[in-house]
Amino acid sequence: MPQAFSFRRIFLGIAAGLLGAVSGLILAYLVGVGLTFIRTSELFPTLLVAFTYLPLMLLFVLLGPSIVITSMVGLTLGIANFTKRAAGIFAVGAITGLMLGEIVLSLVLPLIVVPQSGDFAAIISNHYLSGAYGLILGGLTSLFFRWLAVD
Repeated sequence: MPQAFSFRRIFLGIAAGLLGAVSGLILAYLVGVGLTFIRTSELFPTLLVAFTYLPLMLLFVLLGPSIVITSMVGLTLGIANFTKRAAGIFAVGAITGLMLGEIVLSLVLPLIVVPQSGDFAAIISNHYLSGAYGLILGGLTSLFFRWLAVD
């Protein structure tokens, strides 16, 4: 039996979205630093990327789209109260994140930031990476939503 419409669940969904955006950016930072170290096998370039380039690119290019994706996933989870099972919430969040990641990062972001060959916008506009990032953001948001919206 579906529950009644609740503004509390919507606000919890948006809060879960903001937590998902922050944790997704932290995860992207750690993966970026790790991949830089694996690719260069040197400490100084890795530290240089870790303290200058990567935080700025995540802040200026990926922060806005991440907040949009996770807030919309959280809003969807807050409105779609047809399931109370953890697997159902995770599936809805992950699939919604996948779709929104593709739309926002592969279609809308290249219209705002024109990707050049090899730059950060071209990397994140890749359909596979944007889909995987959206899937991870949706999954994280659904986990935070499940944690926050315990009835």
